[in-house]
Amino acid sequence: MLRGLLRAAPGATALGGLREVLVNGATADPARGHHRCWGAALATGHGNPAPSAVHTARAVVALDRAARVLGEDERQRTVREEGLRWLLAGPEAPGGGATDLQNCQEEVRRPVQEDPLHQELLSVRHFAAAWVARALMTDGARQVAAEEVGLPVWEAQLTAAVARVHGMQQGGVWRWDDGPMGHPVWMAYQGLSVLRRYALMVCRP
Repeated sequence: MLRGLLRAAPGATALGGLREVLVNGATADPARGHHRCWGAALATGHGNPAPSAVHTARAVVALDRAARVLGEDERQRTVREEGLRWLLAGPEAPGGGATDLQNCQEEVRRPVQEDPLHQELLSVRHFAAAWVARALMTDGARQVAAEEVGLPVWEAQLTAAVARVHGMQQGGVWRWDDGPMGHPVWMAYQGLSVLRRYALMVCRP
């Protein structure tokens, strides 16, 4: 919601509050140096959600856009950079961050507008490699990597994420699965956006 509203209505008064909810929803992960990250739900202090690479990457991208539109204070910058550090710590974590680039799907329940007592079930798909690549290409990611794990680690992780994005397409068509909804347009948009940004970043004349 935050990313979309920043693009659609950058002057909206609700933006500051939405960013604070996102910042406050981060949780520390002992498995990755106690860096703060995000899960499928926001942390409340009572049963924090399991850390998730795709949700952390999405939060980093949203906070990066918020910083460019609204500016940011020291606390907001610190939490945003903590999310990057969590992603960069993947190779050193148990399992080597092997699942960070795996696509995932979650079900979200929301009240039906006409009847709040009933809920509708929404299936949300996450193109994980695309989100991780976008997070690693945000402003300041290179500097955070240089201070934390070194540029070779950042370059290797970014290259792996972009390669995963590229590898999921054939002839410019991205494939989620072999089902009737297996070639979603949004996935092609995300894939092309990542490849374009990466090309502009590494292939400067």
